Amino acid sequence: MLEEPGPVKARLRKALGFLVETDLADPDRRGCMAVNTAAELAATDQVATELVQRMFARTEDAFRALIEEGQRSGEIAPERDPAALGSLLLNTVVGLRLMARIAESPDLLVQVIDATVDSLSPESFSPGSFSPGSL
Repeated sequence: MLEEPGPVKARLRKALGFLVETDLADPDRRGCMAVNTAAELAATDQVATELVQRMFARTEDAFRALIEEGQRSGEIAPERDPAALGSLLLNTVVGLRLMARIAESPDLLVQVIDATVDSLSPESFSPGSFSPGSL
């Protein structure tokens, strides 16, 4: 979906929506194997952790490439760091997939998708001053 033709933000919204719909359609709400593995086995299974890290890295790279395309088309603020936004999108996916396991309705998940995609617009960008030591 990310590589289909069309506007970048529309493709991103479609891909995130597909993940949520897929997770919510599962009557057992088992969720995503990679996300579940990261949450449940990361501290105890090095092999599983490395597999999930590679999968997450590929996903993050795909998001970064999509962000760069959106920056070239003017859909996404050019000042934003594509790698940082790729990480943000990966973390959004992980959160959505975990939340889908317990969500009573898709409303909150759709709200997260909308807020995430809308935050990428050039008009929503304002440089921050956060640094890890500033908390």
